[in-house]
Amino acid sequence: MKFRNPMLTVAALVMTVGAVACSTDLAGPPSLDDAQIDADIAATSGDAVASQITSFGDNVTAAGSFSMVAPSYNIGVGNGSGLSMNGISPTCTYTAGRYSCSATTEQGLSVTRSFAFYDSHGATVQTWDSTVVESVNFQAQADGNFSRDIVWNVGVHRAANVTVNGLISQKPQRTWNGSGTGHDTVSHVGLDGIRSLAGSSTIGVANVVMPGKAAASQNPLSGSITVDVQYTASLQGATGTASKDVTRHVVVTFDGTASPALQIGSLHCVLHLDTHSVDSCQ
Repeated sequence: MKFRNPMLTVAALVMTVGAVACSTDLAGPPSLDDAQIDADIAATSGDAVASQITSFGDNVTAAGSFSMVAPSYNIGVGNGSGLSMNGISPTCTYTAGRYSCSATTEQGLSVTRSFAFYDSHGATVQTWDSTVVESVNFQAQADGNFSRDIVWNVGVHRAANVTVNGLISQKPQRTWNGSGTGHDTVSHVGLDGIRSLAGSSTIGVANVVMPGKAAASQNPLSGSITVDVQYTASLQGATGTASKDVTRHVVVTFDGTASPALQIGSLHCVLHLDTHSVDSCQ
């Protein structure tokens, strides 16, 4: 899985939406606003969804080029004098039906992966064959911590178990399904104090159809990704500390564009897959 730095965008968004009224009025304890919490969760969930879409390409890169979406990626083979787009990464070894890959560092995160090939009957296949392999299951774990300019800190701990199928029957398109979990923390220093979100999340990937690898656009054509969070939202202000346990359900519905709709409760926003940013909420 690949998370874009991993939540630089989120941190920027959280700081943007977090710049609420100045805390110069010290008459009472700080308070948490549900609308602000929704905006923060929309930002963090949007980044997680965009990262999940990005990870599809990272996964298949590790497995070979059967549905390559990053043409600039090359794998050295043989004596190193040539390049191949058809081989399994040399950092991955095959045991008991799965390839397990060495940990890599991507955008500052430590990422580990494994994957397995299956034919149309669900039997494992050791060697990639475009006429035999119908689906591939990927399992990945990403962990890391980030800080910048002493104003924000992010901890990322995410896992995913997703399967791409239709490599023969739906070619050149293919469909992704699966699930993921997260245990992330985001905190920042704003005008109102130190804001934070901490807790767990569950991601569901439902029938996300990706275009053929030769398509000019690699935006998902259809399907959806949901994020269900159980967070504790906190604010440490000049006059004290406030916290609230919250649950939210976020849905991103894909339509072939780079700006799919994101909904959290009654709040409707736009997610930008290229920048991982969320805006136009109303």
